[in-house]
Amino acid sequence: MDFPLIALTAIGRQAKEKFMMNAIKTRTFLLSAGLILLLFGVGTISAAEETSQPAVSSAPTGTPVGRMSGAEEAPQPAVSSPLPTGTHVGHNSGAEQAPQLPRPACLTSDGAVIRMNDIAFMRINYQSQLAFAWRDTGSGVDGTRDTTDFYFRRNRLTVSGQAFEGVTYDVKIEQMGPRRVGALDVAREPVDDFEVLEASVDSELSKGFHVTAGKTKIPFTREVLEGCFSPLSVDRSLFIATPMQRTRDMGVVFWGNIIDSRVRYMAAIQEGQESGDAPESSQRYTGRVHLSLLDPEDGYAYQGTYLGNKMVLTVGAAGQYESGAVFSDVISKTGEENYKAWTADVFLEYPLGNGSVTASTAYMKTDFNKAYQGGNPDPGSIGIDGEKKGWYAKAGYYFLNETGPGHIQPFVRYEEWQFALLNGVYAQKIKWTGAGINYLIKDQNVRLTIEYAKTDFKDEENADSVDFTTVTSMLQFGF
Repeated sequence: MDFPLIALTAIGRQAKEKFMMNAIKTRTFLLSAGLILLLFGVGTISAAEETSQPAVSSAPTGTPVGRMSGAEEAPQPAVSSPLPTGTHVGHNSGAEQAPQLPRPACLTSDGAVIRMNDIAFMRINYQSQLAFAWRDTGSGVDGTRDTTDFYFRRNRLTVSGQAFEGVTYDVKIEQMGPRRVGALDVAREPVDDFEVLEASVDSELSKGFHVTAGKTKIPFTREVLEGCFSPLSVDRSLFIATPMQRTRDMGVVFWGNIIDSRVRYMAAIQEGQESGDAPESSQRYTGRVHLSLLDPEDGYAYQGTYLGNKMVLTVGAAGQYESGAVFSDVISKTGEENYKAWTADVFLEYPLGNGSVTASTAYMKTDFNKAYQGGNPDPGSIGIDGEKKGWYAKAGYYFLNETGPGHIQPFVRYEEWQFALLNGVYAQKIKWTGAGINYLIKDQNVRLTIEYAKTDFKDEENADSVDFTTVTSMLQFGF
């Protein structure tokens, strides 16, 4: 090799190293800026409260609202928040009135509230989804006999509240299982999980600008952002999760509402791929925007159905990107590939006849630049959460007239997906069809659901790619 070529190669290597260092510095700066903004918001709000002390109620600090007696009354704070307000808290009786406090959109009930002062409060909620599933395969010596399974789809304790005006927090601890019936398989032994599902602090720096830091929902697909305890069907799509982190991730989310809350934007810097087998340790960037043409949806989360309480037509879109996410061959450490994805969705809820119709559809595509074609592709780039594309459509009708003690809401759902490599089959396609009915006794606080679903594989090349039928019933309870 002659001298000019050697010199050019060295210059190119130095330029690449300099570019990578600048990229790392940029990511570090953005994350630091988000945390600084969050801390600045907390500090500014705290200082404002110290200079302007509100009149404090005679109720003792830390008194649980809802357990007061006699002439005691819960303090009535002036709380500013874009989140929906509750109705009644605790076990008040007679003339006692519970305070109207904001709560996260995913909570179906006010729960138990503890007041610290006119501004600060803590709310405790318990919610559960006890499920029973029947599948026409998965058990027996050869795995072809029926399987029945009782399990907790979700068994959740939430502690949320407000520390200062404009600064809220949210911690969710959840147990799932023990469960054998999965999305596409039946485990030989039950799978149980217990984790801190979410833990975040949100600072509202202005009416149109929030910073949320911690572990929270990934602001990419609409269905992931929909409340887990307000789905239209039994649950969100089995195939809508993003690679590696699925539905939640650690990081910082910048979001807000503008133009009279008609437009909501979300921008996130989160962990993404965390494996030591990845080409580099880089952050995952997510951007989402939606336009509400009727009633606004202005919280961090959505609802899967509003039970006739809103008229909504929202159109949304999002994109994701992470550099150096996977190797196409994790053994030889070759074939470095980036990750990118995009999605678009439409949601409608509108009164029709003696009820309200809910309809929604979405498309999603995730891409690792064909890393699945490598000799030993990263597990995160293949399978149910790997490289894929597909769509779903769902619709339901909520009857306003009661049938017995509750309301009926029938629903249907249809999905088509293509996976780059699933269970050893390339370009595998799945059609998923479902129908069911919700019986809402106390809105989402006490709900019964039954759903029939058919999963159809295009190529039944092995025992893991055989069509099956699943019937799921669920009791949902929350306070």
